[in-house]
Amino acid sequence: MKNLKVTIKTFIATFAVLTFIRGIITIAPVMAAPIKQQAPIMADTPLKAFEGIYQLKENEYMSYQIYVDNGKLVAKMINGKTGLLLTRKSDLSFEVTDADGDETSTIVFSKNEPGEITQAILAGSQYFIRVKNVPPIVEVKLSSAQLKAVEGKYQLEGKTDLFLQLTATENGLLLKQIWDNQEISFIPLTDLLFLNKERGFPLKFSKDTAGNIVKVVAFNRDAWDKVKP
Repeated sequence: MKNLKVTIKTFIATFAVLTFIRGIITIAPVMAAPIKQQAPIMADTPLKAFEGIYQLKENEYMSYQIYVDNGKLVAKMINGKTGLLLTRKSDLSFEVTDADGDETSTIVFSKNEPGEITQAILAGSQYFIRVKNVPPIVEVKLSSAQLKAVEGKYQLEGKTDLFLQLTATENGLLLKQIWDNQEISFIPLTDLLFLNKERGFPLKFSKDTAGNIVKVVAFNRDAWDKVKP
């Protein structure tokens, strides 16, 4: 779990008209074009109706708390640090800018038959289901041998140039993206499941019939095969 602004540009046009009246040059006054006004947003649903917890359908570890703050709707990732402002565009649609400030997406909420908000669709493809709560994250303690078992280099399935390096740390794992050297730390939830809480980023490992780690799935989506030494 790819974590929002609208500016109105005012254009003022001026012109001068030369007319001849009885042989005298007359200069018409400078006129300003009318300022374009933003159309009012037709919104019947109060912001309080959107408040709640929304969980990504395909990733149970990525959930957002949406709440009203000073008359604005804000989305904050549970276990994250940064709140994202949702700028209203219509009754049920909002714009959100990611934490880097360089990408804007549309988030559209939907209601059930009684009129309650039940889900939100981000960028037309990511479905966040409104839930009552999310279970707490419980970290476990693994032995050095258990952590060492998942160490190694992993290659993205279908790609020959994308690799991850996983290294055991004192309390978990350190993932290094070899293509850009970005590092991400993970805590163990089981001996085969690790999580970066701040990003809602799970790693799920699988074994072969001999009990050896052979694969890891990131974000419940991307499969990486362990490279044999």
